[in-house]
Amino acid sequence: MDRKRLYLGLFVAFVVLIFVFTRFLTGGRSAISAITGLYTEKVNVQEITGDFKPGYVEDNFPAVQNIYQVQDEQQNVIGYGFIVKTSGYNGPMTIAVTVDGYADQVKGIKVLEHVETPVYAEYLSERWFTDRFKGKSLGEYLNLVVLDPENPSDIVQITGATISSQAVVNGVNSAIGAYNYLKNGQRMAAVPAVVDKLIVRDENSFTVHWGTDEFIRITVDELKKHPTVKESTVLMRTSGTRENIVAEGPLLSEVLKRHGIKLADYQGIGVTGRDGYYALMPKELLEKRRIILAHKVNGEEILKEDEPVRVVVPDEMGVYWVRMVSNIDLYSDIAEKDVKSVKIFEPLTRDIEPYLYEYYGSKDEAIEIGKILAKFDNVNTAGFFTMVSSDGLLKNEVINMVRQRYYIKISGEGAPMNIAPNFKLGMNVKNMAYFSTTEDAVIFPQEMQKITGLAELNGQKGMNLHSVLIGVGVITPQDKQFELVNTAGQKIEISGRDLDKCVLVHQGDGKIIAFLQDVNGLVQLDDLLEINELT
Repeated sequence: MDRKRLYLGLFVAFVVLIFVFTRFLTGGRSAISAITGLYTEKVNVQEITGDFKPGYVEDNFPAVQNIYQVQDEQQNVIGYGFIVKTSGYNGPMTIAVTVDGYADQVKGIKVLEHVETPVYAEYLSERWFTDRFKGKSLGEYLNLVVLDPENPSDIVQITGATISSQAVVNGVNSAIGAYNYLKNGQRMAAVPAVVDKLIVRDENSFTVHWGTDEFIRITVDELKKHPTVKESTVLMRTSGTRENIVAEGPLLSEVLKRHGIKLADYQGIGVTGRDGYYALMPKELLEKRRIILAHKVNGEEILKEDEPVRVVVPDEMGVYWVRMVSNIDLYSDIAEKDVKSVKIFEPLTRDIEPYLYEYYGSKDEAIEIGKILAKFDNVNTAGFFTMVSSDGLLKNEVINMVRQRYYIKISGEGAPMNIAPNFKLGMNVKNMAYFSTTEDAVIFPQEMQKITGLAELNGQKGMNLHSVLIGVGVITPQDKQFELVNTAGQKIEISGRDLDKCVLVHQGDGKIIAFLQDVNGLVQLDDLLEINELT
């Protein structure tokens, strides 16, 4: 019996040894394969971890797990490979980094494993992101930026995935620090393997603000003490995807009532997430929809990365749904719209140099909204910036927010479309027909005509001017006098009673020709710039 146990024990030990040894070989082969795969030429990869990792590298660049020397077919050392392991938002992340020993540049990187949530970091392994590291100098550490790289060492983050992006940068910086030490003994600053999550605000509570200094803080534990509603709805993203949702949590109106605040007394609310996403809901929406502060979705507690609470607006598009709510602003005064000028986007922005904005792997031309607003005579910051798509989706923003590095994408899929560093794909207003401030509206003819339809005037088919003015929010245009102005400064006046005698014909390149019917026939005004109300 003892001999049988001895044999069984030896057999188990042998199996375990084989398993461990196999895992060791497989891991080593996997790492070598990953590094080899970042070279186009045939190379020989040899591990040198034991010679260099102990000591300075281990103490200052803890993310570095394995170090490899890379040789060409003539056995010349042409670079190094590093397997680094950092910590992202949810957990560990393994990255292969190769460096060119001749050019002193990053040759390439590959994210081998990660446990980040797909909705926030699904693009970590995409080449359009990893290729941003190619050719970066090894002379200095890389720096993560939200938008607009200003220095050669800047890496633009993945939209809405700051911590995950920073984890990759930390990993590459660890390889840079280790490389400089093992090549020439240079001692660079230590690089942590764990991203400083202090940049993530409180995950257990959110604040409600009204006025300048008044606010209350509401914890998740407090929230769960309120009466709960349970509602089945559909999350409809502007990307076209739909997701069935069962949301559970108290109504915002009831939570505020417990604090002596009546939601109906306010003209709108603004909800901001910890990732910077913002949604503004006007009084009209608040009067017809229930706002749920969901702490459960589909019978489960919301995901950790969605904490402390998720705003759910049943029967509304996903642009109004906000994850990881950090604060809710109550607006008592919102300037009413009184649009007095309607401008055409293309001629209005013709002198603004487009920016090549890379957004989820697509680099398209975009124009900064702040530069457009600078062209307006008066911008009331107490009003809304309203965007409307050709399919009727309407989204409001606070003007001071959109003028700070928000863009209108004018080429590529979904254009015209609003984009910003914190705008998740599917939360945009695609195929925008127009946007407006309190007194100005700007139209995109190719989309606007889907709202107004086309009318015919003496053989010319275009948008009826009266329909355009009504469509963008001009109040009782039939009772007013207007002036049409083109880019050459030519002007034509038209009475509100005669607006139906004018059509705006889109030429297909963003330009518009205005045709007006008078007693002598059709009057033509080329390259229309704006229609202004005369006082």
